Amino acid sequence: MITTQFELKKANRFLPYILLVGVGIGTANFIMNGGLNWIQWVIQSLFTSFLIGYTTVLAASNKSWLKLKITSSWKLYILLSILFMLIGVLATEVEHLLRSLIFKSESFRPFSAGKMYLFNGVISLVLGFSLFQNNNLFQIGKNNTVEKKLKASSKNPIDQNISKSLDITTSIPVKQGENILLIPTQEIVYFEAYDNYSFVYDSNGIKRLCDYSLLFLEKRLEDNFSRIHRKYLINEERIKQIKPHINGRYIIEFSIKGLSSITSSKSYSSTIRRLIKIE
Repeated sequence: MITTQFELKKANRFLPYILLVGVGIGTANFIMNGGLNWIQWVIQSLFTSFLIGYTTVLAASNKSWLKLKITSSWKLYILLSILFMLIGVLATEVEHLLRSLIFKSESFRPFSAGKMYLFNGVISLVLGFSLFQNNNLFQIGKNNTVEKKLKASSKNPIDQNISKSLDITTSIPVKQGENILLIPTQEIVYFEAYDNYSFVYDSNGIKRLCDYSLLFLEKRLEDNFSRIHRKYLINEERIKQIKPHINGRYIIEFSIKGLSSITSSKSYSSTIRRLIKIE
C-alpha cells in the first residue's frame, strides 16, 4: 500500500531473510578464509548483512514516501547513492571493529580497511538500487489479491457482465494525512501512472496519490473512463477539446481551470477516433 509516512513494517518482513543471508556469508567466509571461528565469522557477517540489507530494503519499501519528499529524480538518486555508499563504509568499519576490539584478531585503526570500503560500498549501491527499482517486491500481497479476483471472474464467462457490474469502483480511496479520503469517480478528471500506483487529478485540479495501478483501474472503472496513453486514463465526460497533434496523436484539454492538457499516444488513436466519431 502506498504511504505518505515513513514506515518500518514492510522492511521488517524481510529481517529473517537478511539474517539468513548473514549466516550464509559468515559460513562461506569461515570455509574459505579461516582465521576466525565459525561463530565469529557469522556474528561479523550478521552485522554487515543487517546494516546493508535492512537499510536498502527500508529505502526501497518507502519509495513512494521518498518520492513525495524529494520530487526531483536526480536529487533523489544522488542522495540514495551517497546513503548506500556510506552504509557500505559503515558496515566495513563495523567488521573491522568487531575483529579488533571484540575478537582480538587484529589491531584497530579507524578507516584502515582499504579496498573493503569500496567493495562493501559497491555491493550496497547495487543491492540498494536493484531493490529500489523493483516495483513488485513490496506489492506481493496486493497483486496476488487482484490476480485471484481477475482469475475468479474469468472462470465463468457467462457471468462476466454481472461480475463486472458488481465490481465497478465508484469511489477512489486516497490518503490525506492520517485519513483516507474517498473521491467519487465522477469528480475525477484523469489518472496518471506512477510505478504500481497512480496520481488522481480531480475536478478541483488537485493531484493526489492513489493505491491502484492503471491496469487495475481500467478493469474496475465505469465505461466513461478510457485509456489514451500507457500513462493516462481519462474521464471522457471531463474532456473540453481534442486537438490533432502529430503522428496520429491528439492533445486532450479538460474543462478544469488550471489543469494542463495531456497528449495521447499513437497506439491508442482508435480510442480517440471513437471519442470524436472518426470512422
